Amino acid sequence: ALAPLAGMQRLNAADRPPVAVALSGGGDSMALLRLAKAWADEAGRTLVALTVDHGLQADSAGWSEYAADRARRLDIPHATLRWLGDKPSVGLPAAARAARHALLADAARSAGARVILMGHTRDDVAEAQVMRRMGASTPSPRVWSPSPAWPEGRDVFLLRPLLGHRRADLRALLRGLGERWIDDPANDD
Repeated sequence: ALAPLAGMQRLNAADRPPVAVALSGGGDSMALLRLAKAWADEAGRTLVALTVDHGLQADSAGWSEYAADRARRLDIPHATLRWLGDKPSVGLPAAARAARHALLADAARSAGARVILMGHTRDDVAEAQVMRRMGASTPSPRVWSPSPAWPEGRDVFLLRPLLGHRRADLRALLRGLGERWIDDPANDD
């Protein structure tokens, strides 16, 4: 059994706005969606799933539809957010990250959500440490933080309840539930 989701007590306020879930369709976000759904059902909260289609992979539209289908199967409203326009030839990962955060924050605010659940894991924390040792300025994911998008992220917070979990454990959970996920080859680096 997995340990409880970290930081969820932050969502126990008297008001009960929806909670957004960033859903790529990958293993981490699929596990987050399933765990968040169980939490929301017990807590009497509404979830909305948000998928960002950067348009950078040939299969991205299909992946977005897959994520939408998985959310629908759990009766969770879903929106696909598209990063449109020209993409930079230099600094693409940073631009994609900024676009993703801005799109998610805008959609969360539109849905009435002030918190976006993100599927970062203990493995992401370790990867960030390795990248910093190699000279990158990559920050380490924290359980609770303000949205980095401005002005879109004003009054929107990110909650990463899976930081105490290993990616392999989340995939084992998904296999036990008979759930599938997308493996993006860009994540192999």
